[in-house]
Amino acid sequence: MNSQSQNLLTRISLLELAQSGKDHPAWEEFLGYYEPFISRILMQTGVARSDVEDVCQLVLMRLWKDLVNYQRKPHQARFRTWLSYLIHSTLVDWHRQQRRDRLVVDSDSFVFEQAVINQSELEARIEAEWKEHIVDLALERLKAIFSGNAVDVFVRSVEGESVEEISRQLNISEESVYVLKHRVKKRLVRAVYELRRELELPDGHS
Repeated sequence: MNSQSQNLLTRISLLELAQSGKDHPAWEEFLGYYEPFISRILMQTGVARSDVEDVCQLVLMRLWKDLVNYQRKPHQARFRTWLSYLIHSTLVDWHRQQRRDRLVVDSDSFVFEQAVINQSELEARIEAEWKEHIVDLALERLKAIFSGNAVDVFVRSVEGESVEEISRQLNISEESVYVLKHRVKKRLVRAVYELRRELELPDGHS
């Protein structure tokens, strides 16, 4: 997809195409944005790394099946709220299946009620993770725009390294560090804005 077409794409159009079940490129693009995001959420809920891929596939299967029933209603439940319910429901079902498969009894050390994250907490985590996910995607885009150490300088700065340390580590002047930080920060704000337009609903109720 060229940059012009990409800029015209908003998440609602991507959802509509994926809902049709006929536009495979749209579904693949949808997966590209959401599969790694869902995996990150699952790891945060305590799903073992060895199980994350399997559980993620269960979520994606449910998403593909139920997406056709999702209807955006302005000023009501956002898509990520709907997604949090779907992930939570899938986790509950998966944990129940794990109990049946392992013949875990109530007296066992595994306590089912504590194994599944609270729905409201999950929704809050999804909101926080989505913001980080957008920034990560924006930084990846900037790597294709900026050459040299620019993005590295910005990331190091955000992680707490001093200008002097960055200058020494990357063998560039302190003035260059300041300039690169400013340029990347300014472009990052724009990249995040562009991604939000592409991946979130136009009325802000994504």
